[in-house]
Amino acid sequence: MPSIVEPDPHSPYSHPGPGRGRGFDFHDGPATGYDFHDRTVSRHLVHRASVSEVFLTGWQATGPYDFLLGAQWPRLHGFYRLPGDRYHDPVLMAETIRQAGLLIGHAGFGVPRGHHFAMEDLSYALGEPGLPGLAVTAGPASLMLAVDCEDVRMRGCRLSSLRVRVEVTRDGAPIGHGTGQLRVISPSSYARLRGPARRTVTPRPPAPAAPELVGRAQPADVVLSPTLAPDTWLLRADATHPVLFDHELDHVPAMLVLEAARQAAQRLRHPEPVVPVELVTSFDRYIELDRPCFVRAVPEPAAGPGAAGGRLPVLVRLVQDGRTAAECRMLTAPVDGPAESQAAPDRRDAYDGRTAAPGLGASRLPLAS
Repeated sequence: MPSIVEPDPHSPYSHPGPGRGRGFDFHDGPATGYDFHDRTVSRHLVHRASVSEVFLTGWQATGPYDFLLGAQWPRLHGFYRLPGDRYHDPVLMAETIRQAGLLIGHAGFGVPRGHHFAMEDLSYALGEPGLPGLAVTAGPASLMLAVDCEDVRMRGCRLSSLRVRVEVTRDGAPIGHGTGQLRVISPSSYARLRGPARRTVTPRPPAPAAPELVGRAQPADVVLSPTLAPDTWLLRADATHPVLFDHELDHVPAMLVLEAARQAAQRLRHPEPVVPVELVTSFDRYIELDRPCFVRAVPEPAAGPGAAGGRLPVLVRLVQDGRTAAECRMLTAPVDGPAESQAAPDRRDAYDGRTAAPGLGASRLPLAS
């Protein structure tokens, strides 16, 4: 069993002070007096260039594989926000869990700066309160994350992979949970894996779908481009986007995949605004920036009591070079609760007056594996 990395005064990462690992009471606060929400952790710990996109605010190790993390969401995020601004966007939970895995890899298990993390799967589900547990209040949302690490694998003295299981609380009340599997890749291994000719500059993205059809207010935030095939879009990877491409990347980032899936699901349920209250995503291979990637959404049969409340499942696949690169299953729910009556959704996304990318008729679409 590997030891948790001890504080190092010469380390580029800040560590909690004395008393780390003594435990935490979710009602009374940290037993050691450590303030989990005093300031953000180093942006390098969560692979972010902008401090404003760092959501983790503190951490303590409570055992070889157990951690407590503080997190804070702004009252209104510039990108992750829902219509009406009554609730925080649940997709923030996915990004917070992603950051938790990176922080624990670096600060908890000593993964050096410059190493890469491959996200193999990522999921979350809201707790019993549902969206009301994510209500926007007069201040930022201060959260606590209880993290258990499972399937921890070491290669020599270095972390090779792990799974994080996260329970999220707000003011002592559980609001959701999630999990993520991460694999660590050294710089030399990553260079061999990706090859010397990997692209770091994206071509100009195609024209966006109409923002109102995918739940967005600004065209710049739309990550889908219409095609002539029903419920199929081209992925728009705009490397100038300040949130989705916070730093330079040579592939499509995981959160862009989730955003594409969310927008595709929203398009299926237009005109009713919906939100993914549960989400399970698997990442099978890197999605390249310089080749077309298709996003396909399929409504799945609703079952159980959730269907009566307007909760409907949607399956979204991202397909590149004829192979499924990522798959996302989500349970969508109305932002404002179930509607008493629904207007029949129009089907103008493929023919919405915008020019579809050339040669993208239904007969030429690659088949998903």
